[in-house]
Amino acid sequence: MKIKIASLLVLSGVTLIFALACAPALAGTVNCDSYNGGRNACSADTRNGVALARQLSSAKCKKGVSWDVQNDNRIWVDQGCRGVFTTGVMWSNGGGGQRLTCASYSNRRTECPANTNGQVSLTRKWSNAPCIQGTSWGYNNRMVWVDRGCRADFLFGK
Repeated sequence: MKIKIASLLVLSGVTLIFALACAPALAGTVNCDSYNGGRNACSADTRNGVALARQLSSAKCKKGVSWDVQNDNRIWVDQGCRGVFTTGVMWSNGGGGQRLTCASYSNRRTECPANTNGQVSLTRKWSNAPCIQGTSWGYNNRMVWVDRGCRADFLFGK
């Protein structure tokens, strides 16, 4: 896990490093960890939504229970939840369905929650990586998933 160095302090020739418990892993993702079962808040751009991309803890990460979004651009975690969260999960209504932008970073799988009703189509690809249904993107009734660097807009719920 990458640790963001918050500050360095030198006392009597000893360097002390103060680190933050949450650190941006890459653009569009944030690692946020609840240590010793306690609540922690991590800075993130939450304006366009947040999704749990990957759970890192054995403790269950459940939205609204052990993680959620605060209105001041923070993700909070609690009850031992540790995870990688994807930011910029954008939603819009209109045109007979809903649009979702879902992105795979570092060639890792990302699951974007969506009530798809079993109908999803890729409408615009944003990545240089290919987006091939069944290989680098797919869906079920609960989500759209992307992998292998695929970043795209999807239309569902028509």
